[in-house]
Amino acid sequence: MAKVAIVTGATGGLGQEFIKEIKKIEEIDEIWAVGRNEKKLEELRKKYSIIRPVIADFRTDGVEVIKQKIQKELRANIDEVRFLINNAGIGYMGHFDKQGTEDIEKLCKINCSAPAALMSLCIPYMKRGAKIINVSSASSFQPNPYLSMYSASKVFLKNLSRAVSVELKSRGITVTCVCPGWIDTEMLPDEKDGEKIHYTGKISAEKVAKKAMRDCLKGKDISTPGAFASYFRIYSKYTPTKIVMKQWVKAIRRYVA
Repeated sequence: MAKVAIVTGATGGLGQEFIKEIKKIEEIDEIWAVGRNEKKLEELRKKYSIIRPVIADFRTDGVEVIKQKIQKELRANIDEVRFLINNAGIGYMGHFDKQGTEDIEKLCKINCSAPAALMSLCIPYMKRGAKIINVSSASSFQPNPYLSMYSASKVFLKNLSRAVSVELKSRGITVTCVCPGWIDTEMLPDEKDGEKIHYTGKISAEKVAKKAMRDCLKGKDISTPGAFASYFRIYSKYTPTKIVMKQWVKAIRRYVA
């Protein structure tokens, strides 16, 4: 009987931190590290013997790749998916009308369709005690001009996570939505046009993964890593949305072309 963890976006900074956290759990036999970069996946495999690289691109046929692997390698009622971590995601900062339709469709596939489809594929292979972690964002707490599609996609993932969490509670399966602020990874640019970018409440990927895993193991449906994300969740709930958006625009406008 194999007990498997599946981590998407595994080669990025946050994905690798989630892998480190899962490795601490003795019951996991394999970690399916899902990503597009074959070289980086191979480096992960060499670093951790528990890793099984899975090359998949959610812009195209990535979901089908995972579906075929599950159907081929896992036996219903025998093998288990103990963890599904939907970490893969992309963003776009700029004017909405400068985003092409292809970019919009790609963002929706990766940020919305893929996590939902993977949940659907994995839940039949989950038993009591299994965990799903969906990486959303503090951007899901408000509309974000100039980050509009990203913000909206993270609202989708947050609401999906919380709704499915209720549906799966009687089966003992936990769904935790992680809503961090800015994460300090290689994907976050340090400057724009020579000007250093200031990210309020920036937090390390390690801290996000550790907090997310603690909250998940406690059965929480929302995890807000870092003081800023925790504060902003409450602030955006009680402050009129127009005021929050105005403050956001004031802080971000100079970085937007």
